[in-house]
Amino acid sequence: MDTLLACHYGFLLGPWLESSKKLAQNPEQEKQFEWNARTQVTMWFDNTMNEASLLRDYGNKYWSGLLRDYYGPRAAIYFRCLLESLEKGQGFSLNEWRKKWIKLTNDWQNSRNIYTVKSRGDAFNTSRWIYDKYLRNNDVHDHEAFMETEGLSRA
Repeated sequence: MDTLLACHYGFLLGPWLESSKKLAQNPEQEKQFEWNARTQVTMWFDNTMNEASLLRDYGNKYWSGLLRDYYGPRAAIYFRCLLESLEKGQGFSLNEWRKKWIKLTNDWQNSRNIYTVKSRGDAFNTSRWIYDKYLRNNDVHDHEAFMETEGLSRA
């Protein structure tokens, strides 16, 4: 998905972060403004080690870079914690998951990774590649066949 989003300038994280830094008048402001921009699209700063801010994801975006480096790892943390609880036969450890999620968020917000401001790739060809890789000739993902086997066909 991140590769597909990178095909269009309007779906890039880089321009958002770079535009925030351009407003700064000195290096300290640049760092603060970039942190502000990162915070706006993830989780606001009023979190503790165990409690996530109530202001989270309201400004989320499906941007290349953000999906790859924040939302993907965040989902991986959730599923890793879920699998661990299932393997141990225990309930989901909400506090452990929150700690890891908040740490990921804080680390990402404080990072200074540079993201591209130029799109790359062709959306049509990238979409075709994704379709061929994940959906073509795969009955599990064949929507029409699924609907039919579930008795939900349009007929």
